[in-house]
Amino acid sequence: MRDKLRKRYHVHKEVAQGGRFEGEIALSDFERLGELLCSGGSDGQERKVIVNFEFTRSEFDTPLLVGHVQTGLTLECQRCLQPMELPLSLDISLLVDASEDMIRQGGRDTLYSDEGYIDIAEVVEDEIILALPLVAMHDDTECNSNWQVSAAAADSAEKENPFAVLQQLKTTD
Repeated sequence: MRDKLRKRYHVHKEVAQGGRFEGEIALSDFERLGELLCSGGSDGQERKVIVNFEFTRSEFDTPLLVGHVQTGLTLECQRCLQPMELPLSLDISLLVDASEDMIRQGGRDTLYSDEGYIDIAEVVEDEIILALPLVAMHDDTECNSNWQVSAAAADSAEKENPFAVLQQLKTTD
């Protein structure tokens, strides 16, 4: 059974109890992420981030946070500077308070608790920020007509080679 989402979790207690949680977090609760989003694409409705996760143990007997995050974000297209929708679906698998050796051997990312507690909203916000594209652009390259090559520009690219005259001076000897 999955429990309702809370803000903070005691990692070792949740691992011992096999804690499983699900819920929603308002997108407006993420301050750092809010600075990266476009405000022009809002449809008047508060967006939510759907989160479900569980605490387990890794193969190294270290606490492991495994979960899934799903949301939709509005970013500014860097080609046309208009709002664009980015659906986001992430799988999370993070070691909690793992040693450097475990991180190297396991190949997983890690997060560090604050005296045994983690703030799930911070973890989710970090994961969403890491999943954002470096340059957000619409899939359709025609979103900005100024980026399109005009027919006149394409014709000028095919103009005569200035070194063609040298071809006549070439001897066959």
